[in-house]
Amino acid sequence: MVFAFISTVKCNSIMVLNFFRTDRMIRLFCSVVCVFLLSASGCKTMAPEPLARMPVKMPETFSIQGQISENSPGVPIREWWTAMGNMELDCLVRQGLKGNYDLKVKRARIDQAQASLEKEEASLAPGLDFSLGGSKKHSQTKINSSRGAVSDGSHSWDGSLTGSYTVDVWGEAAAGIQAKVHALEGARQDLNDASLALTADISRTWINIISVRNRLKLLHSQIKVNTTHLDLQKLRFFNGRASALDVSQQRESLAKAMSTVPLLEKEEKQLLNSLGFLMGETPGQPVQVSTNDLPAMGEKIAPGIPADLLENRSDIQAARVRLMASQSGVEAARADLLPSFTLNASALFSSGSLDLLFHNWVATLGASLAGPLFDGGQRRAEVERTRAVVRENLNLYAKTVAQAIREVEDSLVGIDRQKAYIHQLEQELEVTRLTLKDARVQYLNGQSSYLNYLTAWSAIEKLERQLVSERAGLAKEQISLYRVMGWQAPENTINTSEQNSEVN
Repeated sequence: MVFAFISTVKCNSIMVLNFFRTDRMIRLFCSVVCVFLLSASGCKTMAPEPLARMPVKMPETFSIQGQISENSPGVPIREWWTAMGNMELDCLVRQGLKGNYDLKVKRARIDQAQASLEKEEASLAPGLDFSLGGSKKHSQTKINSSRGAVSDGSHSWDGSLTGSYTVDVWGEAAAGIQAKVHALEGARQDLNDASLALTADISRTWINIISVRNRLKLLHSQIKVNTTHLDLQKLRFFNGRASALDVSQQRESLAKAMSTVPLLEKEEKQLLNSLGFLMGETPGQPVQVSTNDLPAMGEKIAPGIPADLLENRSDIQAARVRLMASQSGVEAARADLLPSFTLNASALFSSGSLDLLFHNWVATLGASLAGPLFDGGQRRAEVERTRAVVRENLNLYAKTVAQAIREVEDSLVGIDRQKAYIHQLEQELEVTRLTLKDARVQYLNGQSSYLNYLTAWSAIEKLERQLVSERAGLAKEQISLYRVMGWQAPENTINTSEQNSEVN
């Protein structure tokens, strides 16, 4: 349906109003068209396509559920790191949530998604443009050499107002807005997931720093003992009660222990640099870690049921909203197959004098119906492409869910087996200490060589340092369980307004 009304009248503004009052039939026709198109904008002639079922089966419980959580509550601990009861870690985590570079990037992407949504919403509103310009023309003509030149000049001014409004009859614009809403929610969930990952990374790095310092402390103690043993062996050698080989073997044991010190010192410095980077500090700046002992983690952590992951895990929620956004893309592509309705209005002004500009005008009011007749199947192909995107995102969502379940299962098994491994190491250490005691007695009685004693002593040194590492490993396994269960910080802990104020 196309209607165009063009009238050109040179008169004042009062005459223009009188003109529109007299032409009742045209005004009535325009009103009918507008009412029809605006009422049609609320119609939804296309039902949304049904979403395919998720190709993954949710188990009812985790495999070792009963071994972990008989008495502990199943509700998420939002600030989970506070369960360690260490104020230093709490300060480090909160500083990291404010200063980490990756989180600042995620916050900027949220702002981009918000602006993109506002831009898409603006497409539903009518558009109005204006222009105003002027020109000056001057000419000079000389007829013959005996007469002077004739000069002539003119001025012209012009302006225009142009408005248009496309009625969203089939919901194409609404589907685009919905897709942007889902994209914004996905960006927010990405921030939540990155924040949770950061809290786990800071906590694990902090645990590693304590662990390497404890191993250094233990190593220095072992070096001191080895030095004492070397002095005793030298004294026994001078008294003829030990051989030169015994002294050399003890010196070798001392050298082996001392050679480990630089490696642990290097590891400590690198961990401190890594912790500073996670917190948003410039590399090389000192980061204060004064805690000396590993934190006491809870003995039991309730993982809940696998279905809880759908609400607790931000990466699952992000995958879900991206799936919903792709489904909105299908609706928009289907709507693009149908005609579109557009209203247009314009007013053109032109005069040789600026004060008479708005007395000379041309007004245009029109409505148009436009749609595809033949495009070689381009729009149909776009619909199929968006449907394929939905299938892709559906499988990505299913993969994210399945991966989350696997990560929790791995973490539960890791905690259970790590505890068993530590128990076995402790028993091995007790047996080795008994071996060391027997080897020392036999060596002093001349019944065995000093090498047997050194072998047992070296095994004890190694087991003591390994136990420190494995106990730290258990703490990190428990941190990983918090991470994979999606127990993240509340929104007020990762406030975006603070970061926006810093940028401004």
